[in-house]
Amino acid sequence: MQKNIVKLAVDLAKGKVQNFSAQESNDTLRKAFADLFEFSLEGNGTIDRKTFRKHKNDIFEILEVIVNETLQEGLKGQFDGFAEYRNLAWGDENLFTTPANQIFRIALVSDGNSNLRRQRLRDGQEFSVSLDTYAIKIGEDFHRFLAGKVDWAEMMAGIAESFKRDLTARIAKAVMNSYGEYGATYHNTFTGTGEAVGAFSEQDLLEMAMHIKARTGSDVAVYGTKLALRKIAPSVQTEAMKAGYNSVGYYGEVAGIKLVEIEQSHDYGTDNFAIDNQFVLLLPQNADKMVKVINEGDAIVQEQNGGTTSDMMQEYFIANRFGIAVICTKVFGFVKF
Repeated sequence: MQKNIVKLAVDLAKGKVQNFSAQESNDTLRKAFADLFEFSLEGNGTIDRKTFRKHKNDIFEILEVIVNETLQEGLKGQFDGFAEYRNLAWGDENLFTTPANQIFRIALVSDGNSNLRRQRLRDGQEFSVSLDTYAIKIGEDFHRFLAGKVDWAEMMAGIAESFKRDLTARIAKAVMNSYGEYGATYHNTFTGTGEAVGAFSEQDLLEMAMHIKARTGSDVAVYGTKLALRKIAPSVQTEAMKAGYNSVGYYGEVAGIKLVEIEQSHDYGTDNFAIDNQFVLLLPQNADKMVKVINEGDAIVQEQNGGTTSDMMQEYFIANRFGIAVICTKVFGFVKF
């Protein structure tokens, strides 16, 4: 029965349930939970405190399996292009080696308090990425799902999206702290864009990209938020290019160089943007990425000490461990506006 619930929940989260509507699939999953844990969907349709306490370990175990299946699927392709993502549950080691004969040998690594520390490394030295615990409360949402008030696929997508946005913001913070590791050939500040003196131009973009390719042998792409990418424009614009700009908010390609959006988010609980809109990165598109993202593996559902909801139901959260490092031995471009 538990395997059936897990399969249905994972398929529903991934949109793989066929021949049934979303409402029918959600109702089937709710009924499976109710049958397994011996509570009724009649009335408000939720599980009472005593029944939950009796079955909570089984509930947590099922949620852990489901979250692990769906979270990794949601995260593993999110950082392609600018970060290497490793999941230790897949058998990878939390161990990297710095390449030899590079100019700078410094890693910016997140510590246990989510602060950034610099770690100087020797040529060929191995290092690991320290891990932080990330947690998201899900107790109230799960009970709302059982009551038919929350769509399962939306709830699971929200969990993966929350982890992704937080990790992306932390990566951006670590990258921002790497500014100045190289000279003005690769890292530079411009007064703006356009025709003004000191403004960033298509020529500046192309020249920096050529320097990076000469050093790395790899083509270059530009990464930034939508507001940052809007600052980059080709010197000659066709009607088709203008239509593309109007469609997505920035030019998809300038001087043969691809522009890639980093999705913006808010600092938690505020309307402040989490990622600076005044910078772009020029990154070589090769397999050895300058940003390393480590996921220790399995998510764990835990009760929150002293935490209860308004109806006295025990709160619980999904905890997972991630680590982030920016390896400044990698040649990359950094433009501030």
